[in-house]
Amino acid sequence: MTDELHILDDITVLDLSRDIPGAYCTRLLAGLGARVIAIEPPEGGPLRAAGPFPRDQPHPEASGLFLYLNLAKQGVTLNLASGDGQAILKRLAATADVLVEDFAPGTLTGWGIDHAALSAAHPGLITTSITPFGQDGPYRDYLTDEIVAEALGGLMYTVGLPAREPLKIGGNPVLCNAGGAAFSAILAALWQRDASGEGQFIDVSIHEATVMTQIHASVLAAWGDEDVERRTSDLLEAKDGWVSAGLAMGVAADTWPAVCRMMGRPDLIDDSRFATSAVRRDNRDALNVIVGEWVRGQPKEEVYHLLQGLRSIAGYVATTADLYGSRQLNERVFFQEIDHPVAGVVRYPGLPFRIGDAAWPVERAPLLGEHNHDVYAAELGYSAEELVRFRQQGAI
Repeated sequence: MTDELHILDDITVLDLSRDIPGAYCTRLLAGLGARVIAIEPPEGGPLRAAGPFPRDQPHPEASGLFLYLNLAKQGVTLNLASGDGQAILKRLAATADVLVEDFAPGTLTGWGIDHAALSAAHPGLITTSITPFGQDGPYRDYLTDEIVAEALGGLMYTVGLPAREPLKIGGNPVLCNAGGAAFSAILAALWQRDASGEGQFIDVSIHEATVMTQIHASVLAAWGDEDVERRTSDLLEAKDGWVSAGLAMGVAADTWPAVCRMMGRPDLIDDSRFATSAVRRDNRDALNVIVGEWVRGQPKEEVYHLLQGLRSIAGYVATTADLYGSRQLNERVFFQEIDHPVAGVVRYPGLPFRIGDAAWPVERAPLLGEHNHDVYAAELGYSAEELVRFRQQGAI
């Protein structure tokens, strides 16, 4: 790795988001070198109350989720519901390139700081709104969270055992996916603005971003008049965890014979139940019993490397310790340790892309209101007396 990414270093982003999708979107933009100003209410945004916390002691400056999502950003406080706060935002937006927000539809319009109002003075502004269901439609005012988004988007229907209730995927993949969709749309809008000079209003629906990930299910239903059903997992138990052998997938013709010989079962090479990927899928239960006997008692990572060496689409269920110890991730310097004045030294995940040899910015998240003076006084020209008044009146 050489210098940090500077692709968007001429772009200023105002991040008004309060939840994961918007914060993740602007985290990616910051990773490309954009100057991102995270705008929080004076008491701090809701993500500061989300764990995990060091030693399980809640602290608004030490939320693991907030710290990761706000790496390499500046931080200011602003009460958008106040007249002074709205006036300050208008001044900020006049020189910004992108604004990202996740308020309920109509909220910013009621405050006089929606895209129509801000772009009247700055036609090149790109405003991105991330909401549960978009700006219109019968569900536009409904709320969501990760489990609701997974359920309504059709994702949860495909996860779990056939005879049991559907299951939520761990973490917040759907909310992050919506943030990734917003990130992609912003890059496209910036490209279009370079050509035309005109900004855009981007309407991101978390629901639609989730449904799109289920395109395989909807295509099956449209073409085959059938729905995707949950099926039993093909995971096999190893000595220290679980592996997926991948042998029922479309592997090369010589992979199965090589696996049979490795397992010490050359007799299976001519077994008609396993001759092709198609019949192995049809007989996957019997296949899993046989392969499971070989897997049992062996370390999961060793099984993974053996099968991958024979070009099987194998994998193992990684724990957090496995991720931290991964030779692949460490070789690519995916994790970075960053010091924070309250949380201390924390290891953070990187970004899902590389561009050339440049590294992503290794900068901590801001303290609450840390850059108020830099932004409001040094840049916008507010006096010390005005800042005191704003603070006393709860505007910043």
